[in-house]
Order: sequence, then structure tokens, then C-alpha cells
Amino acid sequence: MKKELILNFILTILISIFSFIQNKYLIKYMGIEILGMMKLFSELLVYLNIVELGLGSASAYALYKPLANNNYKQISIIISTIENIYKKIGLTILILGFLCIPLISYFIENPNIGNKIYLYWILYVLNTVITYLYIKYIILYTANQEFIFVRSVQSLSKIIFQILQIIFIIKYSSFLIYIIFLILDSLSQFIFFKFHYKKKYSYIVKTSEKYNEIKTDIKNLFYHKIGSLIVFNTDLILITKLVSLKFVGIYSSYLMIILAIKTFFNILRGVMYPRIGRYIAKNSKEKIYLTFKKLNILYLYMGLVITYSTFILITDFIKIWIGKEYILSKNITILICISLYIFITRLVIGMYKEGSGFFDDTYLPLCEACINFIVSLTLGIKIGLAGIIIGTITSDILIMTIFRPILVFKRCFDKDIKEYIKVYGNYLILLVISLFCLNIVTKPFIRENINSWLDWIIYATTISVITGVVLFIVFLLNKEFRNIIKVYLLKKK
Repeated sequence: MKKELILNFILTILISIFSFIQNKYLIKYMGIEILGMMKLFSELLVYLNIVELGLGSASAYALYKPLANNNYKQISIIISTIENIYKKIGLTILILGFLCIPLISYFIENPNIGNKIYLYWILYVLNTVITYLYIKYIILYTANQEFIFVRSVQSLSKIIFQILQIIFIIKYSSFLIYIIFLILDSLSQFIFFKFHYKKKYSYIVKTSEKYNEIKTDIKNLFYHKIGSLIVFNTDLILITKLVSLKFVGIYSSYLMIILAIKTFFNILRGVMYPRIGRYIAKNSKEKIYLTFKKLNILYLYMGLVITYSTFILITDFIKIWIGKEYILSKNITILICISLYIFITRLVIGMYKEGSGFFDDTYLPLCEACINFIVSLTLGIKIGLAGIIIGTITSDILIMTIFRPILVFKRCFDKDIKEYIKVYGNYLILLVISLFCLNIVTKPFIRENINSWLDWIIYATTISVITGVVLFIVFLLNKEFRNIIKVYLLKKK
């Protein structure tokens, strides 16, 4: 597991570096509006992907047991079922993509782009459809704990085509060529995944027999997908209509940094999720609960170190990277970082929830989606970008840090609401003490006028180390955190 994390961390850093270089030159040679359009396309395509219905999560859950028991017949049935469904999904997305062409001008009114915007949209849709050709391989390999292989293929292919994109952006300033390389990236991944499938999974055969149990999980996961869709993929659309396409590009630059951080935690999730699923299948609820508390406190610690450091460092990073004219206000930066922290801290409860096969809380994501959209739209009209982000934070706090954990405590751990209040109450006290201490200790080290990458790296290292040490000391107040340190020290000895 340690080797997997190190390799994935290196790959993530490389991808992030090339992504930042790529966006810098996109803005320089094609303008901030092109970057905003690209991000908006990505948001709109997520809405088309709603027809996927949560099949990926349901399929991965269905594969854990037959893979562990080497039940080749059952594996073949599941793979044949999802392959057939994904072919239909790909065709549906292609048709919906073409039907959406007249709507594109409603979201983007930019005379500099003109009618080429429709060609760009069609190519983006085609690229999405291509990914459905090999998604069954990703589901199978990940469920079989080959996440490192999946990540390596995806990362190396992306890095190669990122380099080519940067070269052609500088040389030709062509967004069309940029999209063509996106498509070639997807095709190269398809070829590598298919080759590995034929080589290692020859025991899987096509069958007309269907795995019908997956329909129930898909039905339940559909509501979760709707909720996640609205919570995570409405902001840029609302910003486009309520603010401007230029602000979409500026806000997207901040989100690139946040996405790089989220990618690291998603890598952790990808490595740990199959292991948690198997652990849950073999152990009692009390043991499962004890591991949950240990893992949760680690995520709270890591999340706070990274989020607080990001808050201090992100403005100078943006200034050096693309220019001070693309800096957002301090209040919006605070909101972005709060949203990031909630994202990190909700991951553990999500892994244990899905690993336990708990998918039928269908009303929660719908409530989350309604709260998010209503608050974001209302406050977005009144106060702009800040209001849209507040809407996301509000729904996250109410649903993801209060109601969902209460349900998971009851269904997955056999713990009542009193236990939830006790545990999360301690987390809240720990958070308040941590922020108070950080504000005092880091204040003398806060610098202004960071104008070079070398200065920023030194500054970032200083702030990150101080933040990590201060939080380490504060988190020793927590029993689970102390136990983790004790176990680690004993293993070292």
C-alpha cells in the first residue's frame, strides 16, 4: 500500500504541474474566456453522464465477493451485464449531446468564439462517449485491487498528451488541436486497458445471463448521483449566468489547485476502498467502528493541515502562476477552503457507507441537492460568487456532516445519535482549538510580496511544517490519534 501511495503521489504531482503549465498557456495564448468555456463544458457533460445511474459504484460492490472467491462464472455475468449497459449509455449520451447543441449558445454568448463553439462541444461529447468503451476495465481492475495499474495507465497517458497539448497551444494557439489530443488520450487508455484485459482476464467470457441484483443498487445510487451532481456541478453554470464567463475562468483556476488536492485524497480512497470493503465483510460492527474512528481522525488531521496551508498559500500561488489580476477576495478564498475541508472529512464516512452496501438513503442526496440549489441561486443573485459557494457549504454541513453520519452510525456501526454527538462534538472542539492555536502561532510567519517560485516553495514549506507540528500537538488531545501514534511507534521499534 505504501508503494502504491508513493507512486500515485508522484504521478499526481506530475499531472498537476503539467496542468498548471497548460492552463497558464491557455490563458496567455487563447484568453481566460476559453478556459472558462472548457470548464463549463466539463460541468455540462457531467449532467449528460447522469444516465450512468451510479452503475460504476454498484458494479464495483457486486464484484468484491466473486473476485475474492474466484467465482469466474459470476464475474463473467457481472462484466457482461455492465458492458451491455455501458454501450447503451454511450449511445444515449451521444444522442443527448447532439440534442443539446442549440442550448450551448444560451450558456455561452461570446462573439470571439463564434460557431466554432458547436464543433468544440461535439468533440467533447465524443471524447466522453469513448471513455465508456473502457470503463468496465477500470471497474474490474479497481475492484480486483489493481488500482495502481489503472492509475499508472491513466496518468502516463495524460502526461504525454498534456505535454503535446502545451507544445501545440504555444505553437498554434488552437483549441481544436487541444480537444483532439483529449480524444487521443482516451483512445490510448482504451488500447492499454483492453490489452491487459485479454492478457490477464481470459477466464471472463461473454454471456447472455444477466446480473439482475445490480438494478436495485443502481436505482438507489441514482438518487445519490443526482445529489452529487447538483452539489458539485452547478456552481460554474450559475457563475456563468449570474456573474460572467471570465469569472468562471478565474474561479476555475482556484479550483484547479483544489482539484489537485482532491485528486490526492481520491487516490487514497481508491487504494483503501477495496480494502475497507473486504474488512467490513469479514469483521464485526464493533471492530469496523474502531477502525472508522482511527481513520476518520487521521483524515481530520490531514485535511486541516492541507486546508489551512492552502488558505495561506493559494493567493501567492495564483499571483505567480497566472498574475495578480486573477486573484479572488480573501472572503471567497476562505469559503473555497471551507468547502475543501468538508470534502476531505466526508470521505471516510462515505467509504464505510458504500463498503457496507448502504445505498438506500435516497432522500438525503435529494435534500442536499434542493438545499444547495435554492441557497446557491438565492444568494448568488444577491451577492454573486460568494453566495453560490455558501450554498454548497450549507448543504454539505447539513447533510454530509450531520444527517448522513447519524444514519451511518446507526446502520453500519449500531451506534445511536448520542454516540454521534459525542464523537463529532469532540471533533468540533478539536477544530476550534486547532484554529485558535494556528492563528496565534502562524501569524509571525505570514509574509507578503512573494514574487518568485523559489520564495513561494520556501514559504510553503515553512507554513506547512509549522501547521503540521501545531496540529500534531493539538490532536494528541484525541484518544484515537494518540493510539495511532503509539501503534506506529511500537511497529517502528
